[in-house]
Amino acid sequence: MAAVAPTPGMAAYGAAKAATGGGIVVDAIICASGGWESDPSPISAKAWGETMDKMLQMNLYPVMAAGQVANEYMAKEGLFVAIGAMAAVAPTPGMAAYGAAKAATHQYIQTLGASSGLGIGHNAIRKEARRLRKNSPYLDDLTAVAILPTMIDTPSNRKFATPKDDFNAWTKPIDIAEEIGTWIAQPYLRPSSGSLVKVFPPRLHKDENGDEKWGKSTFGLVR
Repeated sequence: MAAVAPTPGMAAYGAAKAATGGGIVVDAIICASGGWESDPSPISAKAWGETMDKMLQMNLYPVMAAGQVANEYMAKEGLFVAIGAMAAVAPTPGMAAYGAAKAATHQYIQTLGASSGLGIGHNAIRKEARRLRKNSPYLDDLTAVAILPTMIDTPSNRKFATPKDDFNAWTKPIDIAEEIGTWIAQPYLRPSSGSLVKVFPPRLHKDENGDEKWGKSTFGLVR
């Protein structure tokens, strides 16, 4: 039998499967993998291919691998969350590879959501979804959501900051974690399966003493 070289997708699946702890049932899977890189300049075929591969491996393959792990280990009323990007809702000149990878992540979450019993869609989509769920019972009550931030305040993102950037206006990871925690603890507060959820960055406001202070990030539906 010929040996099969592992692809990036296969490697991502193996890593995601190992993270479950070897067969335990999980209530939620949060895929926070991601990364950014601008398109090469000047563009060459080799540099473009390397950048595209890197963006897919960082932003898309882990999400799809985690989705397959959910098929094997997700408990009833499971929650699947991936990190998308608000930038990828529109054209992304100068970072086409990143935008394409994130847009593909959004599409995957919307498709996974439409395949679930809690998703929404027209009759043809719902009919095909019912067929799929016969072999994937975890989809019956799965909620799949993509969270779309603008800028998360992480050490790696700060490396790309300009002198004009105010880190107070960047989304703190804890804000996203707390929102996901609410969805886990209180399933009735979750968005519809397949939703893309925008993260609104913190804003300055005045407290009861009239002093200005930074608030927390808030969340709202993109679609």
